[in-house]
Amino acid sequence: MQAIETGRREYRITGWLKTLYLLLGLMLMGFGIFIANLLVQQKNYGLAVFIGALPLVPAFFILAMALRSCLVIDGTRFEVHYALTEKTADLSEVEGYRTISSRNGSFWRLQLKEGRGSISIYKWFNCVEVRAWLAQIPDLDERDRKAVLEQIEQDHELGATPEERLARVVGAKRMNIALSTIAIVAALGYAFGGATLHLPSATVLALLPAALIYLVHSQPLLCGFVTPKRDPRANLTTAFLVSAFGLILGNSGVHFVEKQSLLMYSGLAALLCCAGILSSARKNPAFAMAMILMVIFSCAYGWGLAAAADSVPDKSPPAKYTATVVNKHLTSGRSTTYYLDLSPWGPLQGANDVSVPHSTYQSAAIGDSVCLQLHAGALHVQWYQRVTCEGTGQ
Repeated sequence: MQAIETGRREYRITGWLKTLYLLLGLMLMGFGIFIANLLVQQKNYGLAVFIGALPLVPAFFILAMALRSCLVIDGTRFEVHYALTEKTADLSEVEGYRTISSRNGSFWRLQLKEGRGSISIYKWFNCVEVRAWLAQIPDLDERDRKAVLEQIEQDHELGATPEERLARVVGAKRMNIALSTIAIVAALGYAFGGATLHLPSATVLALLPAALIYLVHSQPLLCGFVTPKRDPRANLTTAFLVSAFGLILGNSGVHFVEKQSLLMYSGLAALLCCAGILSSARKNPAFAMAMILMVIFSCAYGWGLAAAADSVPDKSPPAKYTATVVNKHLTSGRSTTYYLDLSPWGPLQGANDVSVPHSTYQSAAIGDSVCLQLHAGALHVQWYQRVTCEGTGQ
């Protein structure tokens, strides 16, 4: 990072990071021009303008970010220039800063006094001089950590002495590791453990989030959800997340005739989770982000719980059907899911499909038979699963 000593200090993106952003921006711009040129040659001028312009928007933003972003420190005043905007303030206006971690990296967020917003400083300006300047500003994360520890030391319900009370923090973190381990084992048992482990594993995954919410409410100084990085409390988010997606993973071979009928049950479970989590999320400095994450996790848990509650305890005799493969397709995202498109069967008289492993997808041919078992459902939501056809091994 280079500093320009001309009465004020200026820090810009330099080195390999600037080169990377410039190359990326130029590549996007070149791609847009290339696509537009191909469409122009085909005399499709309207589409050329539309498709060609699409990559130019992120290209312009990335190039502007690489060339324009800078941090300027001039006495007690400072300015932060972003790709398209800029913000300025005086140190006397800053309450303190927090270190925020995100999927795209981490940055410092300077919180202005009297709730007047914040100013973000990205860590590509990180250097000895910037860290020394930042040391003048109160570290709000450290302040909050010390405040929680002081509350723990003064809470007589946690122990007879301050040492005993602080030792409870270590105990809570060990308990969190144990609960996360139980959730992982239960998720693996539910997904891969066979019929013997199916019911007990699903039961553990269904009940564990309720136990986690109880712990957060009964021991708010020791446990929390989506806690900041330096918060001394045990962060129970991992155990909750594993429970939610463990239920979904274990239900991957279960399909529902009317998914909408299951939404009422899953929505109710998600709402109850959100209500239980709200009090903990309110204490998080990044309340909005914490609540968004926990809503996503609660919805995942609600769907997984409703699906498991309908299928796992269902002991009704299944009805057997056979359908024909009429086509195949796949969907791609963070992972790829493979589907066989089936002919009408049983209650599904329109277009329908069933997800299958990659090996089954590869070996399946148009016209092959697929055998299915239809169940009534413990919640009266019909569900079905693909089974091996007798005498064929498929």
